[in-house]
Amino acid sequence: MIELRHLHAVIAIAEERNLTRAAERLGVQQPPLTRLLKGMEQELGVQLFERHARGMRLTPAGRSMLKGAYDVIERMNETVEDVRRIVRGEAGELSIGFTNSALCHPSLPDMLGQFRETWPDVGLMLMEGNSSQLLGALRDDTVDVAFVRTSIPDVSDVVVELIVEEPMVVAVPKSHRLAKEAPAAGLKLAELEDEDFILYQSQYNNGLYKTIIDACLGAGFTPRIRQKGPQLLAALNLVAGGLGISLVPQSMQQHHAGQVVYIPLSSRTALTAPLYLVFRSVRMTGAKLYFIHQARRIRQAYGAVASE
Repeated sequence: MIELRHLHAVIAIAEERNLTRAAERLGVQQPPLTRLLKGMEQELGVQLFERHARGMRLTPAGRSMLKGAYDVIERMNETVEDVRRIVRGEAGELSIGFTNSALCHPSLPDMLGQFRETWPDVGLMLMEGNSSQLLGALRDDTVDVAFVRTSIPDVSDVVVELIVEEPMVVAVPKSHRLAKEAPAAGLKLAELEDEDFILYQSQYNNGLYKTIIDACLGAGFTPRIRQKGPQLLAALNLVAGGLGISLVPQSMQQHHAGQVVYIPLSSRTALTAPLYLVFRSVRMTGAKLYFIHQARRIRQAYGAVASE
């Protein structure tokens, strides 16, 4: 069987044209190199080199063997370098999990674009799921990092970091009475008791839904849910169409600006939409560390806005 050591030997002998110098270059004695060459020629059934007083000369079969040896060694070196780049995080893939409402935060699409520019050889794989699904994916190593809206229970091998905690606001159609009569101090949840709610819930998006329901129950009423949208943006589309009101993260105020009015809640209403970054501190490649650092910068950029 021809092995890499045979190919290295052919290259060294062809370039040095001398068995002694080739052996020195390979770090072996000449007799073992001579036996290696003879064994290879016997296995192939051809003569690769002609022996002359002035040294070794390639035969036509030897020239073909040399060309193939160069090609194989080059491909092997490229493969090894590719593997090393993956280990360093300069290539390969980075899998990012998210809940639907988490990806709606305006900072995340920008962050993904910046990451792609900085790490062009790292493919981004996006996976949508709810918090429990993404936790399972983290443990199975099918997801490297994830963004969720609800905190994951204390798990020893998972890091949970609060990136930003933004206030929730009331989204009402432009024609709604509250759009014209909103109190300066903000709305109390109890003032929404008689309203038709449009909420967002799917198999991938339950965190904020539960947060809103619990907050309404805490304010003394069960929200009258007129419609459910599978996604946060779908719920806002329904609000824009006049079907009801909704509660959304403050960062969503950029959507339907001409059709939807966003009203702040009163300062005594502690209803917020947290955004968490979760990851396992294993396989910390350069790309993964850079992405985590980028995510932490969201906290610096949006922290002041979220606290207003």
